[in-house]
Amino acid sequence: MIEALHDAIEQRLAAALPEVDVQFYPELGERVSLPLLVLELAEFEPGTDPGTGELALVAIMQARVVCDPTAAKAELAVRQLATRVAAQVHAATTFDQPVTPAKLRQIGPDGFHHAELDGYLVWLVEWVHELDVGEPSDIALPSFVPREVQWSVDGDTESVVTP
Repeated sequence: MIEALHDAIEQRLAAALPEVDVQFYPELGERVSLPLLVLELAEFEPGTDPGTGELALVAIMQARVVCDPTAAKAELAVRQLATRVAAQVHAATTFDQPVTPAKLRQIGPDGFHHAELDGYLVWLVEWVHELDVGEPSDIALPSFVPREVQWSVDGDTESVVTP
């Protein structure tokens, strides 16, 4: 369910904005093109309990419009592109997924500091969808590669090995 929603949003926005590099979670160090639309599922909030034992969540989706500040009319362009993204989200409503229609929450300058985006014009488009993710066994788990890390709590360290 979560992966399908990601795929549907990315495909729909990429098709609607062919001149924009549209990506969920770009790899660190990856070269990207501008203008760029960075998508993410920022967080979940509890949804309306359907009373069936299944988990309902509100997915808070974010799209950051990133533009080159040296481009012609860049200040206007970032606002136009953010408006276009918001209109696409509104028009797509559910992105053909079993979620509630998109409800826009914010369209404006990104108030969160991202060091990697210093020097660029960044506007945030935020919307929510409510979805029923089902029972625990219905939720797909990603594949994990085991690795060792140092664990520290209040100065105490223990070596933790994942299975």
